[in-house]
Amino acid sequence: MKWKLPDDSTAPVITAEEHVKSRHIKKESCMLPETCVIFEIGMALKFVEANFKTITLLETLPCFLEGYECISIEGHEGVCFTRGGYGAPAAVDTLETVRALGVKRVIVVGMCGGFSDSINVCNVLIPHKILCEEGTSFHYFDNIEFVEPDRSLYNKGRAYFSNAFEVLTDDAVTSDAFYRQTYAKEAKWREKGCVAVDMESSALLSVSKYYSIPAVSILLCSDKHPLSENDVKWDWGNLGFKETREEFVRQSVNFALQL
Repeated sequence: MKWKLPDDSTAPVITAEEHVKSRHIKKESCMLPETCVIFEIGMALKFVEANFKTITLLETLPCFLEGYECISIEGHEGVCFTRGGYGAPAAVDTLETVRALGVKRVIVVGMCGGFSDSINVCNVLIPHKILCEEGTSFHYFDNIEFVEPDRSLYNKGRAYFSNAFEVLTDDAVTSDAFYRQTYAKEAKWREKGCVAVDMESSALLSVSKYYSIPAVSILLCSDKHPLSENDVKWDWGNLGFKETREEFVRQSVNFALQL
C-alpha cells in the first residue's frame, strides 16, 4: 500500500487546528494538559467519574467525527482523560484533536482479542511492536509495517502493571475488519509474532510517531479466539472479567497520574 504520495508537499484541505477553530472554540481557552489518556473502553470515563474527583475540561471534544467528554482529576491537572473513537480513523480523529489542543504525550488504554496459547483473558498486553493492518497509518507514512511505542513509556508501563496483572509484551496487530479475522489470517499473524488484535493501537502509535509524540498502548485481553475451526467457539470475557476491567481502568488512571 502506497497511499501517501512520497513527493506530496501540499497541505491538507483541513487540519485539526483549523477544525477546532471552525467549531467556534477559541483554541487558547481550552488548551489541554500535555499528557492524555485515550480510553478505547466504553465504560472507562464513567468509571473514572464515579471513583475519582474529576473536573470537566471540555464537555465534548471538538472532533471531526464524534467527540467525547475530556476530564482531569482534582490535584492532578497535568493529565487529561477522554474516550477515543472506535476504529482507526475515529481514534486518530481524537488524537489529532487533542494534539491540536496541546497534548504532547499519549497513553492508549484499550482491549484486545487474544489468538495465541500464550495469552489469556484478563492478561495485560503492552505490545513491543504492533503490526499495521489498518488503513489510516498508510496516509501518514509511505511505508510502515510495524510501529513501536515510546521506549520510556513502554518500560514504565511494563514495570507498573506487573505489580497488579500478568503482563505480556508480545507483538499485537491492529485490523479494520473484525469480521475478516479468519483462522488463516490469525495463523499468519501468529507467524509474525503477534498474539492479539485490536482496532486502534497501530494507528494511534503511527500518528503519534508522525508528530513525534511519545505514546504507548496498554491493552486488556477481553476474549480469546479459537485457534482452529475445531476448537471451542469464541466467547467474550470470563466470570471475573468485569471486576478485572474496572481494576485495569483504575490502575491505568493511577499509572498516568504518577508519570
